[in-house]
Amino acid sequence: MNTDPKVLIVTSAFGDGHLKVAEAIDHSFKRRGISRIVTLDLFAAVYPTLNELSRRFYLNSTGYTQEFYGLVYKLTSKMNPDQFMGRWIHSMGKRKVQRIIDEIGPDIIIHTFPYLAAAELASTKGRRIPLFTVMTDYVVHGRWLHPQTTKYFIATESMKAELMSLGIAEEKLVVSGIPIREAFEQTQEREALLRKHGLDGNRHYLLLAAGAYGVLSDINHLIMRVLQLSNFDVMVLCGNNHKLQMATEELFQENPRVHIRGYTEEMQELMCISSCLLTKAGGITLTEAMALALPVIVYRPLPGQEAGNAEWLSEHNLIEIARNGEQLVEQLQRLEHLGYRDEKVQDMKNFSRKSAADVIVTEALEVIKLRQPSVSAVKSMIVEGQAKTIRGYY
Repeated sequence: MNTDPKVLIVTSAFGDGHLKVAEAIDHSFKRRGISRIVTLDLFAAVYPTLNELSRRFYLNSTGYTQEFYGLVYKLTSKMNPDQFMGRWIHSMGKRKVQRIIDEIGPDIIIHTFPYLAAAELASTKGRRIPLFTVMTDYVVHGRWLHPQTTKYFIATESMKAELMSLGIAEEKLVVSGIPIREAFEQTQEREALLRKHGLDGNRHYLLLAAGAYGVLSDINHLIMRVLQLSNFDVMVLCGNNHKLQMATEELFQENPRVHIRGYTEEMQELMCISSCLLTKAGGITLTEAMALALPVIVYRPLPGQEAGNAEWLSEHNLIEIARNGEQLVEQLQRLEHLGYRDEKVQDMKNFSRKSAADVIVTEALEVIKLRQPSVSAVKSMIVEGQAKTIRGYY
């Protein structure tokens, strides 16, 4: 067996979630002593200009761009990788991707973003590198699917049932949960964190997270409604949107109930301090909150995968959705009651899956083990009638 395989993790800077999933998987490999790991924004490497334009469009918070993105998402949701649109999308930049893969020389490729040119290469070039796909949402979309995928790692049993209905073999599907960083699966002492961040343990805090790029809309209006109509203090995370941070600080700098920050690497600490989270519906943020059993309100979910995430989790009583200010106030006032909050906390604890990254790494290493068995192992498998298993991953 290859004891130090080379791993390529394909990710993207569209939002922050894909990068965080890649980071969690990277750390899990390294805990196993696997050191040769390359994490690459492959689409950006192949199409730097198109990638930047697409990313800016995706992060644009105006209504027209959101609605257009939602329309495109819906139209491509049933995309078939064997039909024209699927083949065309997956073939984009295929030659350059092949040069990059040849240069890196990975033993396995793990996708945390649905740019699957490597899978299309497997169709046309007969490449035999195991290909894994880690879906980062709670809903299925056609862009994640390709017949050359070795295994899919998915969030829920309902996704597994849907993928099987689309013809994907059950043995290719692993309900792992969505990988998150190890810090979100560890217990921390709230009192110590309150002292560290200079906060009052007698207050209840609402964590208002605008996303890594500060794209949650109506931030200042939301803050005012929270202050006026609830007893929560507000911790505001503006992400990398410095203009938003400056405007918010100017408006609320004299209010002791408002605490404003930019991008933070201490999200898990702030979640542990908080009594609830008001945020957009990114799959990773919601998974992190559920791991910490922090009640969530998603405000006006964006069309596309974020709306899908919010609706599925809301239908299963795991989060709340506020589509307007009145619903937001109603939900905040419910969450002020300890009994209701405790009910949400218990639902999240029952749902949350731990160590998803470790599950993925274990499966990946098992594939490598089966690809490169010793001569004696091969003979043993043939004797036991299991030789088909060795070939069954490809």
